[in-house]
Amino acid sequence: MKFNKVLIAMAVPMALAGCSSDDGNDVTCGEGSVLNPDNNMCEVVPGPPPTECGEGTVLDPDTNSCVIPPSEGPIDYYNSANWAEKFPAEFASWAETEENTPEAGPDDLLEANPNLVVAWAGYGFAKDYNRARGHHFALTDVIASLRTGNPMVSEDGTVVGEAMPANCWSCKTPDSARMFDQVGEGYFSDNSWSTWGHEMSNTIGCADCHELGEDKLRLSRPFTDRAMTEIGRTFGQQEIAEQGNQVCAQCHVEYYFDGTDNRNVKYPWDFWVPGVETNYAEQAGYQGDDDLYLGFTAEAQLAYYDAIGFKDWTNAISGAPSLKAQHPEYENLADRQSAGMSSHMDFTCVTCHMPKASNDDGVEYFRHNVRFDANALPSSCQGCHDADAFDTMLSARKATINELRFGTNGSDARLTELHVKAQAIWSANGIKGINDGATIGEAKANYEGALAAGTELAGEMNGLLTQIRNAQWFWDSATASHGIHAHNPEEAIRLLTKTNAIIDAALVDADALLTKYAADYVYNPADYDSKAKNQPHAGLNLEKMQADKDTFIEERVKKEWPVDLQL
Repeated sequence: MKFNKVLIAMAVPMALAGCSSDDGNDVTCGEGSVLNPDNNMCEVVPGPPPTECGEGTVLDPDTNSCVIPPSEGPIDYYNSANWAEKFPAEFASWAETEENTPEAGPDDLLEANPNLVVAWAGYGFAKDYNRARGHHFALTDVIASLRTGNPMVSEDGTVVGEAMPANCWSCKTPDSARMFDQVGEGYFSDNSWSTWGHEMSNTIGCADCHELGEDKLRLSRPFTDRAMTEIGRTFGQQEIAEQGNQVCAQCHVEYYFDGTDNRNVKYPWDFWVPGVETNYAEQAGYQGDDDLYLGFTAEAQLAYYDAIGFKDWTNAISGAPSLKAQHPEYENLADRQSAGMSSHMDFTCVTCHMPKASNDDGVEYFRHNVRFDANALPSSCQGCHDADAFDTMLSARKATINELRFGTNGSDARLTELHVKAQAIWSANGIKGINDGATIGEAKANYEGALAAGTELAGEMNGLLTQIRNAQWFWDSATASHGIHAHNPEEAIRLLTKTNAIIDAALVDADALLTKYAADYVYNPADYDSKAKNQPHAGLNLEKMQADKDTFIEERVKKEWPVDLQL
């Protein structure tokens, strides 16, 4: 009503001034009024109806629209948008991670390499495994992944379809760090993944790496702080360059969920001596003389897992007690033995993935669009390498690694062969697997029971499956490490060479057991050459999994969770 009165007050004098006592004259109406042809009079244009704002909003007089009033409470620094005013250049570059989507190559890595389905049968990664997108998409991608299942609340209040523990949020959002502070790390970890969905709204951002509202680096994940102290690299005692590496190591590492300690995240670094070739056989209680545990991170972590009797899961095709390497980029960087020139040893995560730039005032800052761009590298790099030279060098390294994986007697296809042959040995001895009609859970239980039976077969299969476990661990330690061809290509070659040597020996043992128990068996690799074939072999129904996930997103995530999905 006030708005209308203002318009009338403005328009009436103009209308009167534009009118004449001579009806025959042309009439010019002022701003805010129009001519009525019936009476040749200027009339006020009706104003818009008054705007009524709902609860929690107020009227902005400049736009005549309802807006949420500024918060009178503390600033929510877990939302990266609230850093923009104080750090505009850094925020603007961070926002560009929205543009970091795969530019070439397959998005579905299971489709591109079906051997992965067999290697991870019975584990979440056999359901889906896609190319990484930028940090902007981290929260969306973990929610949309088939790996996290479709946890729905049933009529009696119980949750069905839960697939993952709470700590699967840990590397996807600063809200997990907020929850550690609010409810405690142990309580957070002891719950299921979907328990905390209503708390997760912010993707990877400022609060993950910085003290709230400041540019000072911090470790927001207590498990990383503990791990760095374990290897003598306490965060507060490090130079800024190593602190930068460590904030990346809050996610870019190998880790597992420690079932003895509230399912907290733990790094298996108890034995690891960074950068020093070490024989970890003693820590593993190993009596062999074959250098199985001689090496760097991968050997140290295998020794640790073997010492505590840990496995991530039982492979649903072979029954192998398996380990899943996550993405040990920090470890690979720390284990570098050479890098062309000695000066390269000083390069850090930030050097290549967050190079310096200058803002409009000429002030330097670190780009927060975390990616690799050869054209943006420091001048100390560009003096020797232009973008084309980098591309040529990295492509050559990838080709060497891929030959060890996919060439003649490469690792990937032969790991599939080992898993399938182990299944055939079980089947020939009456131990039912998925190929015999068992479910994933039944197959795992059958294999685990047979391995514990103390029979001759159990001894034989324990030996074979341990070889499969070891070979797959070294393979995964190399292939799951993003950018290992750039960070430490020598380590990738070493690990894959070791993998192939173990596979050689394991295939000899598998063939001997097949001769003993299933002499007529013939392995046909064509039966395992696509994702469409291998997911059913692994007991998976892709169409149903995707339908269940779609229902979960529509009926629970979009209705109950605060996340803005970037699908």
